[in-house]
Amino acid sequence: MSQDISRKPVLAIISDTSMYRREQAFIFEPVLREVSYFSDLFNNIIWLGFSRSIPPPSNAKKINGNNIKLLVVRPCGGNTYLKKLGIILFIPYYVLKIIRLVKKSDVIHTRGPSIPAMLTILISFFYPYKKYWHKYAGNWQLGSKALSYRFQKWLLMKKIPGKVIVSKKNNLDPSHILSWLNPCLTEKEIMINKEFGIKKKFSGKLTFCFVGRLEKSKGLSVLLEAIDNLDKITWIDKLHCVGEIIDKNIISKYSSSNKNLVVYHGILDRLELNKIYADSHFIILPSESEGFPKVLAEASSFGCIPIVPPIQSILFQINEEKQNGIVLKNTTPQVIKETIENLHYRRNEFPELSKKAMWDVERFSYEKYNHLILNEIIQN
Repeated sequence: MSQDISRKPVLAIISDTSMYRREQAFIFEPVLREVSYFSDLFNNIIWLGFSRSIPPPSNAKKINGNNIKLLVVRPCGGNTYLKKLGIILFIPYYVLKIIRLVKKSDVIHTRGPSIPAMLTILISFFYPYKKYWHKYAGNWQLGSKALSYRFQKWLLMKKIPGKVIVSKKNNLDPSHILSWLNPCLTEKEIMINKEFGIKKKFSGKLTFCFVGRLEKSKGLSVLLEAIDNLDKITWIDKLHCVGEIIDKNIISKYSSSNKNLVVYHGILDRLELNKIYADSHFIILPSESEGFPKVLAEASSFGCIPIVPPIQSILFQINEEKQNGIVLKNTTPQVIKETIENLHYRRNEFPELSKKAMWDVERFSYEKYNHLILNEIIQN
């Protein structure tokens, strides 16, 4: 970029992103990629996130950017009521850290829903002259079960300083709510991945992949039950399940009766995950609630046909009318089973569906996302 670096703004990122410290700092790779690709728009980036004492997983990568500095804070929250109540004790600690960060920054970017993001939204009313850029990654159309998430969404709907970025805004949302696509690939990566996609054949055995946390809310249990009840499976090669194993009980329940179709990979790095996409004909994601998962665009770039739940934020991008995916009527095991079984008789449609899915991915590039940041946030 030709812009003089001395005139670029200082950015604060406030999130609950997991940060792993060893000899170097490691961060969840999809989030780190996004930040790294827009880092050139800023002079310095100070990134607040949660410290994790465990070894970094394989999908965490070390920071290479010279202008990205971490501000690691102690994490709060958890699954038990005691841990949830403990959040209250951490609030003064977070508020102090966030205020110091807001004061020294030109642009403040929150990544929510999260406790640090919620506190920053409240603090923004006391520093309205700063530029704020709030990214809400949850399902904007549905109310969350979590009280803090519902409160955060309610706050974002108010007349707050800055802009709010969601995967799909509602028709009656105020003007500061913006619909932006969730970036996940460079334009060069899209071109390279497409070379794999155009060679994909749908005439032989078909392979599926599921990418996400291996838990009930992501639809793993209903998917495994559907697979378990399939009548004819000779035309199916396998189902790859990639992600952190959250609920071992779900896996053990179906491990002895899944007809050897399901392969569990755990967490994979980018290179290994790309091999799964290249091998698969479909990505299936029967989640209960989502924003727009990056894995759908990533898989589509390799010619995988998305099979998605009827969630508004996803249907805005992938639907039958665009012919870039297959939409489940609902996420019951019976409907998933019938949808999968019906695929065997729709093979003539797949080359066109795969092609449309690939071409549609061009909208999810980091380059397009950076253009929006520059024009809608920095220069606005």
